[in-house]
Amino acid sequence: MARWTDFLARLRGDAHDGERQRWLAILGLNRQLATADSLSAVLTVLVDEAVRLFGAERGFLLTRADAEPGFRVEVARSLDREPVANPERKISATIAQRVLDQGEGLYSEDAQTDVLTASQSVADLRLRSVLCMPLRVGERVLGLLYLDHRFQAGAFGEQDLPWLMAFADQGAIVLHLHGLLQANRAQGEQLTEQNVGLRATVEAQARALSDAAPVPGRDQLRHAMPSMVGNSQALLRTMHVLDRIADTDLAVLLTGESGTGKEVAARALHQASARGRGQFVGINAAAIQGELLASELFGHTKGAFTGADRERPGLLRQAAGGTLFLDEVTEMDLDLQAKLLRALEEQKVRPVGSDREFSIDVRVIAATNRDPREAIQTGRLREDLYFRLAVVTVHLPPLRERGDDFVDLAKHFVRQFATEQNVSPPELSTEFLTALRARQWPGNVRQLRNELQRVWALADGGGLRAQWLSPEVEEPAVQSAPTDLAQLEQWAIDRALERAGGNKAEAARLLGIGRRTLYDKLASRQKPASD
Repeated sequence: MARWTDFLARLRGDAHDGERQRWLAILGLNRQLATADSLSAVLTVLVDEAVRLFGAERGFLLTRADAEPGFRVEVARSLDREPVANPERKISATIAQRVLDQGEGLYSEDAQTDVLTASQSVADLRLRSVLCMPLRVGERVLGLLYLDHRFQAGAFGEQDLPWLMAFADQGAIVLHLHGLLQANRAQGEQLTEQNVGLRATVEAQARALSDAAPVPGRDQLRHAMPSMVGNSQALLRTMHVLDRIADTDLAVLLTGESGTGKEVAARALHQASARGRGQFVGINAAAIQGELLASELFGHTKGAFTGADRERPGLLRQAAGGTLFLDEVTEMDLDLQAKLLRALEEQKVRPVGSDREFSIDVRVIAATNRDPREAIQTGRLREDLYFRLAVVTVHLPPLRERGDDFVDLAKHFVRQFATEQNVSPPELSTEFLTALRARQWPGNVRQLRNELQRVWALADGGGLRAQWLSPEVEEPAVQSAPTDLAQLEQWAIDRALERAGGNKAEAARLLGIGRRTLYDKLASRQKPASD
């Protein structure tokens, strides 16, 4: 600190012209360093300018070796701005190691006559003048800037130390920033490599899931999963995938239409895993948006926002040792998706309004009724978050692809309703099951359960009748237009009359013809054909 005070005093006071030239040179050096396009170029400019300004014969920039003690020569330059050959042999190891170890600058007006003469390397190199300064960032010594002169004693003096420190600090900043950039790049490459691996895993298991070969029955499952009702090949294929990953902590993405039972599958996977002893916590991302969803997931401190009257840990911490089910993940804000990705990668979470981070131990099962690839293409889902969540993708088949599973499901739901009312479940008649089979069930298992619950209420504990089922909402049939000209004319007239409610004047207006013309055409259609 004292050296810096003296240095600034020199700049403000009546400095010698040579010192002003050094100050101007440092400003110019800053501009050169800003335009250099590589670490080597930056350090070379730094050493060349130091050699020139301090009148040295040679200049070296050293960094600590990976295995301490020791150093590595990054730049070695002569007075004529040429590289120094075999630089490791041209440096006093005694001086370099002393500066690296003590972290203090050193100079010698004549190394052949002062205390440094005891050093074998100084004697062998026949060094006269030496000026050396550590490259420091905080308490860390990253390397040193080393200047010498073999033929001139008194080339440097103590007054040069603050100036060389200014140069050394610039070199330290360059090395420090380069180290940060390298670490950041390495982390990015590691994440890219992980995403490539995750992508390969996702694609491989997608191919496995698309295999149409028959799958074993329920008796081959290691985990029973009784909540998943049915025995169709489509459902069993899904269950066997869940069975294989139940004993892992792999992240899972459940896909499928609305009402196919994604939360039921998530709970079954949780119960089958070792995390079944922990909590199963679920949240629908489509139902909560913005800051409130961030608060639900990450928690918040008291007073973090209006209404935050107490501290909350958040679901990621609440589900410690258990499972977090994140439904409709594609409906999350992209900024929140980025925060979730960071939390999952670092296994740490920072509550809203807090500067502390907490470790988390949770398995995340996400779900969406959208095509995740399409969601990525349309900007609804971050691709990096997708590969983090979809280590395994499991598709829940729609009810229409599950064969006679609706029969097992219907019986299962009726038993549930009966148990809730403490009555015996009725038998489902063939007529009733046939009526269920005839329906499309676009709302899948959820729609089936809701419809059965409504019919159960009407039955009042008795048998369920087909006539109590809700009328199906059918899409109106679209009648195709004929291609024969005469038929096309008749078809157009019929459609116009239908839209006009039988009003001929209005039908003629819709057709763009006169009312008399329409009457003539209708009259000609009523005449019997001649033999």
